[in-house]
Amino acid sequence: MYTEEDLKKYDYFKDIDINYALDSLTGVLSRPNILGFARHLVENNVEFMMGILDIDNFKLVNDNYGHKVGDGCLQQLGSSFAKYVGDDGLVGRFGGDEFIVIYFKGTEYDDVHDYIEKMFNSGEIVRKKFKVDKVSFYVTATIGCASFPKDAKNYDELFLTVDKALYRGKTKGRNCFIVYVEAKHKNVEVHMREQSSLVNMFTRISEIASNNKNSIECRVRNILDYITVALQISESALLFADKSTIVSGDGYNCDIDENCLSIFENLTKNDSLFIPNGIFDFTKNEKISKFVAEKKIITFMASRISINKKTFAYLVLFEDKITRIWQEKEAALCLYLNKIVELLYK
Repeated sequence: MYTEEDLKKYDYFKDIDINYALDSLTGVLSRPNILGFARHLVENNVEFMMGILDIDNFKLVNDNYGHKVGDGCLQQLGSSFAKYVGDDGLVGRFGGDEFIVIYFKGTEYDDVHDYIEKMFNSGEIVRKKFKVDKVSFYVTATIGCASFPKDAKNYDELFLTVDKALYRGKTKGRNCFIVYVEAKHKNVEVHMREQSSLVNMFTRISEIASNNKNSIECRVRNILDYITVALQISESALLFADKSTIVSGDGYNCDIDENCLSIFENLTKNDSLFIPNGIFDFTKNEKISKFVAEKKIITFMASRISINKKTFAYLVLFEDKITRIWQEKEAALCLYLNKIVELLYK
């Protein structure tokens, strides 16, 4: 997709074969060349921003529609990404479903933030429907950004700061962008957060649930407190079908009434777990749209808990900051908590 004319205005590409420089599938720069270009810029003390974009839940596209459709998605995204960046920088494929962007027009926080925000909300690259071989699906992504030399003194530091920002975006629920800020992200441990593993979560929840020194209500509150922090969500709550409520943390004001409970009942009628994803649009359901507006939340995941085949309560994970892309780990955790709560109250 990039041509020799596009690349040879940069000194780094003057003597590079165009066929070697490009990724064979997407037509943007290949991994060795986009990374080599970034290293070249650092060595020559050129100011620039670097970002890594990761398509959310891309594995589901390949699993549901096949790798041919997945490849078509990558081709379309790569093409639209490079077109959007234009002469302000270059785009390369980092590998799999990840792309790297290098941007020259601004390195200060506000400049980068405004540029990426506009990119995310333009509907030209992500947060839009893709159509490949008569199949339509909605695509979101997460991106982490950092700048040289503002955020890093060398190439290795730059790459680490970008990776930290991307990882922070993933832990926030994806479908978002993070611009690196040292005060916020310096101590992020990329891919090393033991508390986030399912095994450790299940172990900790079991320990809390089996602490007979505390009342059942206290144990449930402690469990909800724990998962709210571990998943970095806004709030979690156990909502009883008789309209009483247990709320974690400092108290998310759920104001549960018959209307709210009827929404959860309807959503979990056929399956015990309701887990929205990037394709689901709350605005298509008037009741849900009204509910999230009234409760000042953006998205949620709900599961139904039954005891003796009768609905006993609903476990709800709330998010009030971003349209969170719920992951398999979070769905598995919800189902595990269902069983824990059932055993406690049974």
